[in-house]
Amino acid sequence: MYTFDGRFKVQRAMQEHIAFDERIQAAKALIDACVAEWTQDARPELLAIIDRTFSTDKEGEINPGRVLQLRRHEITDPRWLEAMNALSEAVQVVGSKSYIRLYERIGDTDQYRPISLDVAGV
Repeated sequence: MYTFDGRFKVQRAMQEHIAFDERIQAAKALIDACVAEWTQDARPELLAIIDRTFSTDKEGEINPGRVLQLRRHEITDPRWLEAMNALSEAVQVVGSKSYIRLYERIGDTDQYRPISLDVAGV
């Protein structure tokens, strides 16, 4: 929504909270099989990078952002594609929240700068 004069803009956004179900283990097994073959003679440091993707935080949760970044790689190996499909199927939306963003127009341009709604910071 824009104000009448176009100086301010209000935007409502939604953020989904995602988690993985038990199928993440099948996806990880498929990914591990691909990586094991591709890195037979690789140094262990390379394998540590892959393992970090599936590491858990203090609560035992896997970081969905790190794992979902694997889908961005354009790898055409059929086993990798199967693993990415399994990864997609393991994603579950467990909640969502809406929030509002406010913007102010920068001069006479079509660009807007965000207005902070952090009351504690004022």
